[in-house]
Amino acid sequence: MKSLRSRFNIDPLAQSQARIAQWFSTPLGRRMLFHERKTLSEELRYLFGYHFMQLSPVANVNFGSASRINHCISMSPAVSGLDDKNSSIDGVSDFCDLPFDDDVIDVTVLHHVLEFSENPHQVLKEAARVTIPRGYIIIVAFNPISLSGLFQPLGALLNFSSISRRRLLRAGRMKDWLEFLDFTCLSTKQVFHNLPINNARFLASTRVLERFKYKNKMPMGMSFVMVARKDKAGLTPIKPKWEKGNLLGAMPIAKQAIRANAAKEGLVLPFRTKIKREF
Repeated sequence: MKSLRSRFNIDPLAQSQARIAQWFSTPLGRRMLFHERKTLSEELRYLFGYHFMQLSPVANVNFGSASRINHCISMSPAVSGLDDKNSSIDGVSDFCDLPFDDDVIDVTVLHHVLEFSENPHQVLKEAARVTIPRGYIIIVAFNPISLSGLFQPLGALLNFSSISRRRLLRAGRMKDWLEFLDFTCLSTKQVFHNLPINNARFLASTRVLERFKYKNKMPMGMSFVMVARKDKAGLTPIKPKWEKGNLLGAMPIAKQAIRANAAKEGLVLPFRTKIKREF
């Protein structure tokens, strides 16, 4: 029973990174990655800023090349894959504790990170922390409401693949998490509408639906791309400049001389005693 339960456990991302990257080098993984890169290129075309960061277990993918932001940072959870000549990794870090200050990244891409993390809430919270107000977070994850998602529990039961042992994170659940972190979901696109058959000939012969114009709006995509904006305003408190005098004490009033030829509305009369009238 213990070994059966272990098939559904989520390994640390630093340990499963090599197996996840290996799956993305298969025919099915490459085809899915091609469509994800194409969808991200369309979204990043309209996002601007100074700093771009991507978190991904795949070392040879570089989404920053499609962005108009000059400074791009690619982070990896482990050192595996850094020796690859096609690697685009700039740093290694625990995604639950990113080595950046608050509010410094304009666009953050989470590429298949949340569904393979032991603590996806903390990873998303860290990504939200480093993203500037009015900045963007783009989540790329497997879609549980698809043929691949329906067969995922069976795949986890039959083998120990890291791709099969992933969290089932629905797009609606991601929206709830983002709203809790003061983000507004702008769009959600379904990516890669095909059967999850890892065969190059089959994938090459079933590309009719991939050319459909409105395929991103159709359900049952193998993965989804969600774009959210951070609507939390950055407020700077302004301290009032008080007068040097005591706030509750008496304030001195400048005396004005009374002139005989003063205007009627400006004439100040001295106090007089009340005169008793006799009837």
